Amino acid sequence: MKNIFSAQKAVLLFLLFASSWAFSQINYFKKRIPEGKILVAAHRGDWRNYPENSIKAIEGAIKMGVDIVEIDLHKTKDGQLIVMHDSRLDRTTNGKGEIAETSLEDIRKLFLKNGANMLTREKVPTLEEVLHFIKGKRIMLNLDKSWNFLDEVKEMTDKTGTTEQIILKGNKSAQELKKEVGNKLDQMVYMPMVWPEDYSIYKRDKVLDPEQYVKDFHQLFAPVAYEVIIKDDTAKAGQLLALIKKTNALIWINALWPELCAGHDDDLAIDKPEENWGWIIKKGAAIIQTDRPEALIRYLKSKNRKYED
Repeated sequence: MKNIFSAQKAVLLFLLFASSWAFSQINYFKKRIPEGKILVAAHRGDWRNYPENSIKAIEGAIKMGVDIVEIDLHKTKDGQLIVMHDSRLDRTTNGKGEIAETSLEDIRKLFLKNGANMLTREKVPTLEEVLHFIKGKRIMLNLDKSWNFLDEVKEMTDKTGTTEQIILKGNKSAQELKKEVGNKLDQMVYMPMVWPEDYSIYKRDKVLDPEQYVKDFHQLFAPVAYEVIIKDDTAKAGQLLALIKKTNALIWINALWPELCAGHDDDLAIDKPEENWGWIIKKGAAIIQTDRPEALIRYLKSKNRKYED
């Protein structure tokens, strides 16, 4: 009996170790991404085929080979975290009103709309449901609109064993971040957001000295990557990108809208990928966030630039 118990214990320990090892490999940033290879981040998931921010949209992105899915969080009236971009239910569901004034029970009765504004059978997922779905899968999640819920997010990711699959971003200074969060972000990937010029679309204060901002972060946190917003292709933008490269951090550039990538956005890239996605890559991006993940992956594979692990 003792030998049987010992054998069972050995098998259990092996499985736990193997599971933990496999999970740790999901965090691409713990490995060295080869020079010239690109990670693809799908904005709100595969929303051209499924409702945005739905589990189906995340699943679709995983199947096409996306590396990162960006999703958005809001809190319900009864304090539950759900996955949705807008603060209101009107655009993406058959419900109406503010999420903050609606209970999770009532939201569960609703159905999500697709990109053509037609109702589907998909339901609004909670963050916990999404975390259980992605656990152990080859995908990382960028949790947008989550900063005000950091403690709750961390508690939930720890509970579900998905903390190392999470990416958070922010535009606080390194000193502010250190004071506010301490070591809460140690197991997550945190990307500072930086832009060389004033960027009014986010209605935030501009980074007055972007180079000092990067130097401070490098000293205090040594981030693995920065999200760089390039409104115009200026010498100042080039200097900032060069500085980030010197720190050995990766560069994330958004191809979603013209204001984010000096006019080299997804819509132009569909017809002229080399002039647009190619431009983003030449600027040093190792991560591209896109609304056209399938087309971007096809382009990257044609150039042998898609990251594969």
